[in-house]
Amino acid sequence: MKKIGFLFLILLVFACSKFKNHSKLLQGHWELKVVRIEDGEGFLFYDSLASGYLTFQDSNVSGRADYAYSYFSQFQVSDSVLFDQTPFFLSADGQFIQIVRPTDTLQGKIIMLTKKQLTFEYYDFLQYRLKRFSLSRP
Repeated sequence: MKKIGFLFLILLVFACSKFKNHSKLLQGHWELKVVRIEDGEGFLFYDSLASGYLTFQDSNVSGRADYAYSYFSQFQVSDSVLFDQTPFFLSADGQFIQIVRPTDTLQGKIIMLTKKQLTFEYYDFLQYRLKRFSLSRP
């Protein structure tokens, strides 16, 4: 029984340290590099010329991302996302982010978070698209 309690304590310490590490790494200014869109039918679209930035400060995120992609060379799709001092929360394990907007809450998954790179994705239920944003530090 003592072994189980000790193992639980070790797991709790690692989970807390991962949360603190992700919280610390996330803070600051990030520039948008690539946006990947997966539509409801599974087709992938990329915009490597996307523009914008996100700034994570304390428990708020601000910024704008503008991106466009060609839909099977038939028409151009332009889209954007805007955050203005929008509250966000990290999960206890630091793998998920919730961005609380006035109209809804985005449930995002952090794919990669290092000192220089951030990649996260969320599903846009209004447009039926999975949106992945890759950012880097300036």
